[in-house]
Amino acid sequence: MKTKIFLILVALAWSVSAVSAQSSADLILEPGVLQHKGLDEIYRNFSKGYLKLDAALVAGLYGETAAYLVPGDDIKIGREKILADFTRFFDSVKKSNEKIAISFRIFQRQADANLAYDVGVYTLVSTSEKGESRQGKGKFVVVARREKDGLWRFQVDGYSDLPKPPDA
Repeated sequence: MKTKIFLILVALAWSVSAVSAQSSADLILEPGVLQHKGLDEIYRNFSKGYLKLDAALVAGLYGETAAYLVPGDDIKIGREKILADFTRFFDSVKKSNEKIAISFRIFQRQADANLAYDVGVYTLVSTSEKGESRQGKGKFVVVARREKDGLWRFQVDGYSDLPKPPDA
């Protein structure tokens, strides 16, 4: 009887851990990178915003005076300009009837009480209405800070594409 209970508990624990692993597929922390509730929540909400094509959700993850460094473009300062960029991008995705998903892999993280940075790679997957998918990867560095309301938000976000693999 004790063996059966033990096996049931092991199976239950395994299924809970499998569900947890699936729900964190949008954020992977490399060995040595510590979890951080505030920062990790930004990435999870960022991924949700992409799935929902919700520009306001994504822009709300940036501070009011945040700097957004888009490759080949001027520095955008302020949440309103960041919102305008994401609105244009998500509108173009909607217009082409595509779905997009973004995930993050963090390689370096340093966090103090109110300021932090992450260095990582993002993966963007775009799926057409025919089910065809394309994938792109890029590198990024973000600086986040805890704001007066206690929430962490990006203050600086810069990114660029990674080189395409030779066989792509």
